[in-house]
Parts: sequence; structure tokens; C-alpha cells
Amino acid sequence: MRIRKPTAHYKNSLVSPVWVTLSVIALLAGADAAPAQVTAARQGDPLASVPKGLPSVIQHQMQALGARMRTAGKEETVFDAQFVDDVGRRKPIHVVYQISGMIRIEGIHDKTALAFDGDFTHGVADRTDESILDTFVMDTPEGMLYSLRKGASMVLLGHGFGPDARVAPDYKGPRYDIYVVTAPDRTHRAGALQSRRFYFDSSTGLLASTRYSDSAGFNVETRFLNWEHVDGSAYPRTVERYENGRLVFSITVASVAGRSARNAVNFQ
Repeated sequence: MRIRKPTAHYKNSLVSPVWVTLSVIALLAGADAAPAQVTAARQGDPLASVPKGLPSVIQHQMQALGARMRTAGKEETVFDAQFVDDVGRRKPIHVVYQISGMIRIEGIHDKTALAFDGDFTHGVADRTDESILDTFVMDTPEGMLYSLRKGASMVLLGHGFGPDARVAPDYKGPRYDIYVVTAPDRTHRAGALQSRRFYFDSSTGLLASTRYSDSAGFNVETRFLNWEHVDGSAYPRTVERYENGRLVFSITVASVAGRSARNAVNFQ
């Protein structure tokens, strides 16, 4: 894995919180993306152990997640939540999710679970189902860390980004460290390369949002809100996904716990 640091033009710049032109992202990410870097190993490889060997440039972000990134036995996250779709329908869901990206969600459909076992998706009925799996497998900080361990290309755009000072001269809100990660899309069998921008709060190191253009041409923004610490680990209590500025779904977590990783058969 190769990492390109920002030029002086990007580091500590103030930019408007709008979409960066995708062609620019492609150039930035592609500069370091040799075929050997972006060819993933077999997707079934769980990488369920605590992440190790990651570049020092993201240590702040990894450490912000707490004990589950340092201690064996916390690789799997289990939570109960309320799912709300784009027309306001509510469903209680039960989610089991691993650092490796394997996930099983019960409650989205009445009789079948929605899942990804590391190689294949299960129970996908429509685009919303695809979006839910993409959110957990690729958009989360765990998804970013997994991609990096599998050889993804990463570009650090810089630290402390905020609104343009000419537009918001008195801005005192959060600032962001922005990374562009280019990796194969794990939940689609074609495995096409896709670039995502991860916006981490510069102060806390916690992920605020992930932004990209998906294979269907939608501008996606996944927001991670209301982070809380439970048993020494940080978890977002709210996850929201937007496509072309429209809220597609939200997930509000009621209870969360960590436990040891299990075999992929449990995610089928």
C-alpha cells in the first residue's frame, strides 16, 4: 500500500463543504493505484483479528474507535436499532457486524435476513438493500481500515478542512481530516474500483461522513452521528444515508455491545 501526502496547496486549506469534482478525486487516487495495490485477495478472507500494520497517518482515527481496535474478542458488533426508510416506515432491526465487513441484519424483511458473508450478498431485494450493505461494508471506518489492509490506495487530502473563510469568516464548527480511499466494491461481484472520501473530525478522530459517487451515478453521503463510548469502544448511535441530497434511510441504535468474531457461515 502506498500513501501520498498532500501538497502544500491542500494541507490545512479551507474549502467549502461541497462535493469535490470526481475527476479530481480520480486523479488524486489514481496516482498511487497500481494494479498490484488494488487487486484484492479472496474476499472470504475474514481479517477478523484486531487491525494491525496500518499506516501511522491514520493512527488517530483508529485509536478513536477504542478497545475494539486494540483488543481481541471485540471484533464483532451487535446492536438493536430502529430503521426508518425514505417514506417514514419504521422497523426494529437486529444487526451483527464484523470488522471484516461481514454483516447480518434481521428485520428489514419479514422472513429473510439481509447479509454479506465476505463473498456473496444474501436477501437483497432492491436498491435500498444494496445501499444498506454498502453503508456497513464500505462506508464505515471499519470498512476503510479493512480496505487499507487489503491493499487499497489512499490519499490524505489534508487536515483541518472547513468552510471557505470568505463565506464563513467566523466559523467555529468542526474541522475535518479528509482521506480518499480507492478500493474494489466488495458487495458487487464486478468488484469495480471506487473512490470514497472519508471526513474525520480533526479533534475527536471519529468519522463524520463518507462521500462518493456510486455505480448508478448517485452522489452518496453517509453520515455517522452521536458517537458514544460503550465498554471502552466508540460507536455511532445514528447512521444516515443520503443520495443526491435526499435521505434514503436512517438507523438509530438503541443498544450496542462487542463480542468475539464468528465464522462466515453465520452471515449466510
